[in-house]
Amino acid sequence: MRLFLAAGVFTLAGAFSGAAVAEENPFGYHNLPELDGQTRMIVAHTVNMEWSSHTATLKRFVELVGIYTNNEIRGEIFPGGQLGGEREMAKQTRQGQIHVSLPATNNLATMAPSLNVFILPYIATSTEEVNYLQDNLTPFLVPRVIEEAGVRIVGWENSGWRAFFYKSDTSIQKPEDLAKFKMRVPPNPLMIASYEAWGANPIPLGWTELYNALQQGVVEGGDNPVTDVIGMKFYEVINRMTRFHYTILTHPIIVSESWYQSLPEKHQKAILRAGEEATAYVRWWQPMDEQRWWAEAEKQGVIVDDIADETDWVEKARAIWGDYYHTIGPDGEAVANRALAILDDYAKQ
Repeated sequence: MRLFLAAGVFTLAGAFSGAAVAEENPFGYHNLPELDGQTRMIVAHTVNMEWSSHTATLKRFVELVGIYTNNEIRGEIFPGGQLGGEREMAKQTRQGQIHVSLPATNNLATMAPSLNVFILPYIATSTEEVNYLQDNLTPFLVPRVIEEAGVRIVGWENSGWRAFFYKSDTSIQKPEDLAKFKMRVPPNPLMIASYEAWGANPIPLGWTELYNALQQGVVEGGDNPVTDVIGMKFYEVINRMTRFHYTILTHPIIVSESWYQSLPEKHQKAILRAGEEATAYVRWWQPMDEQRWWAEAEKQGVIVDDIADETDWVEKARAIWGDYYHTIGPDGEAVANRALAILDDYAKQ
């Protein structure tokens, strides 16, 4: 009898297992219940992949806001730049037309220069340092960013360390190796200056223009996390990626301050809690996701290596700091020193 029952259970399980595996969560980020009097939360970002650190962060955030407001706030995500580029969406977030967006730190810094402290080249050289710096410097920066840009940082996404991508028979190992390439950089003064310090001739270019620029030879490479490079199929026009640690690509989860202030206190608390927990989630999720993209890079024939000694890169890049403290603000050097003190505390742990 026991064997018969076990076999029966096995048969039933087998009969339903296919449907169970294929069935979609009926209450995920995109199909939360619609209720009378519900507050709509417009969420936007530029990535058009179904799963990336961007999408993982914002899907989690939307679900958590639904959970902690008992569905009194219902998020609707607009991916793939449907509502504009990152800078444009950040401006719409300030105006309250978009309620939540996820711009790159270097892009939001055009509106909130205080965030350039995170763009100082080689300010941190490990993911753990970056996380610690975000956790301990953000409370100081939040009111400054509200004043500068009209948005509130409630959490962080991490896309991974920026790595060189390019087409060449030889690897980039020394700063002077960059001289022969036309390298794209984001239009951020600190990032441009970093390349110039290495003896390169950087070409500032927006992300959405990059693939066509690579195809047409306007640029021959640049730096971005592997998820972006391989996810956007740059392997069709480049053959190498070289890892180093001059800066990590992060995106603050920003909320329209005018919209936030219009919410009842219980909803404000829910949004802050959701931001904190979405940050913790993506810090767990992103390293695992990154590994599969490095594997995919090699599968697509991309030669992957590392800069063996970054000493010269560090010295040349950090030498520009003094000339660019002003990009952080009138007290830019003091803000940078605050960040360094936080990192010193981390080193002592």
